[in-house]
This record gives sequence, structure tokens and C-alpha cells, in this order.
Amino acid sequence: RLARRRPARPIPCPVRQQGRLAIAVFRIQVSGQWYTVEVGDLTASPVEVTVDGETFQIEIEPVAVEPPTPRPTARRARSAPRPVPPPSPRGPAAGFPEGAVISPMPGRVISIMVRPGASVSAGDELCVLEAMKMEQSIRAARDGVVKAIHVQPMDSVSANDLLMELE
Repeated sequence: RLARRRPARPIPCPVRQQGRLAIAVFRIQVSGQWYTVEVGDLTASPVEVTVDGETFQIEIEPVAVEPPTPRPTARRARSAPRPVPPPSPRGPAAGFPEGAVISPMPGRVISIMVRPGASVSAGDELCVLEAMKMEQSIRAARDGVVKAIHVQPMDSVSANDLLMELE
């Protein structure tokens, strides 16, 4: 009767030297009885095997082994993909005042090019953010006058933080 197979795991194999040959030593169990087995050089035939002190000369013949047939596994039902939240709205819809200038990404304010009360045209540079060693110019989306500036140079900002307001 065959014992139920356990999952394969590495088996420590003590080796002792006998001259130039390495001899592997195992403890094996057959029908509930334990034996100490020493196996000699497997590259030569016959192979010398010692079982509990008694030596045998055995012939080894290669056997074609078929790969194990894969067992079907139970498939888990795939959960529905998580919906991607819509991008956060900008401007008045997000609770910011009309004319708000919002940070497009997290970073650090490097410089501010305008002052409150300054007139700006669409496309004028308002400030510069640094993120991951890259500088990003923040430009006016429309013509207006700078009403308030909510950051200072070297301030860290998150995405969607209010930088300044235009009127």
C-alpha cells in the first residue's frame, strides 16, 4: 500500500566523503521500519548501497517518468473590477472660487512670478512647481487680476490645492 504523497520539499541530504567519492546518507521508512541508508556514486554501475550496516551492489536503470498530470483547480469567481473614481472637478464645482488656480500635482512651490493686484493675461506664468526634480510652470488660464496668493516659495502642495485666485 502506498503512503499518501506529501508536497515536494527539499530534503536535507548529509554527505560524507570516502576517498574521492561522496556518499549520501538517508533515514528511510519502509512499512513502519526505519533504516539508515548510505548511497554511493550514482554515476557508476553497480552502485554500492549500505542498509543498516549491510552492503549491497545494485544495478540502476533509468526509468522514463511521465510528468504529473495537472489537477483541475477550483476557479474563484472574479470580482467585478473596482470602478475608477472620476477625476476631481476643478474650479467652482470643487468648492473653489471662480478664477481659482489649482495645483495640478503634488510638489513644492519654487517661485511665484506675480503679486496680488497684478494684471495677467491667459498663458502668463504665475508660479513654478517642482516635482521629482522637474519644474512645471503654472500659467493663467484666462485674463484677470491676481486677487490672492495662498502659497509661498518652498511650500509643499498636494494635487488640487488652491495656489492663488484671479478675478
